[in-house]
Amino acid sequence: MRKERTKKPFYKRWWVWIFAIVIIGAALSGGEEDGKEAAADGKDAAPVVSTPEKEQEEEEEVDEIVEVGIGVPAMIADVSFTVNSIEETNEIKSSNQFIESAKTEGKYVILEVTVKNEKKEAITIHSSYFKLITTDGVEYDPNTDGAVMMAMMEEEDFFLQQVNPGLSKTGKVVFEVGGDLDLNSTVLRGQTGFWGTEQIEISLKQ
Repeated sequence: MRKERTKKPFYKRWWVWIFAIVIIGAALSGGEEDGKEAAADGKDAAPVVSTPEKEQEEEEEVDEIVEVGIGVPAMIADVSFTVNSIEETNEIKSSNQFIESAKTEGKYVILEVTVKNEKKEAITIHSSYFKLITTDGVEYDPNTDGAVMMAMMEEEDFFLQQVNPGLSKTGKVVFEVGGDLDLNSTVLRGQTGFWGTEQIEISLKQ
């Protein structure tokens, strides 16, 4: 009697396992290559660097300053500043006989300034929003000495003055400086608020 030859199951054939090992090896090798390529791509990507020149250009765009001359309104953020007149003296005489005049060893620079509000809401103006600045960067703050304030009592000033939309306010700002300061080399810097983000410069050259 002839015996029938039994066929081995498909998964027990040796060549099936060799083929499977080759397929798995190729898949693993391809994954490693993809990972290396991805890492290389990330490594080669140049980082975005902000250069000092670019930062300076951005700051100049944000903090742009408008500069004009005496008698010319300087408009910024719907607020205009105009220097109407300049007075230089070493003594501020009081119009009140009971109040002494203010004197200095240097000189007082008295500026009459008009601020007009063209915004849609009220603004507040204070003398501290102004600075006198020379071409070499020296800054002078408004004088707040008691003798000066008393002598200027009857003059309009900018002590926390509120200006409603469509209206203007004219007042005087006093600076005490050295007697040899040449106003032709100075500017008056004004700002619309406490933080000084919106500024103008008015040349005091006469």
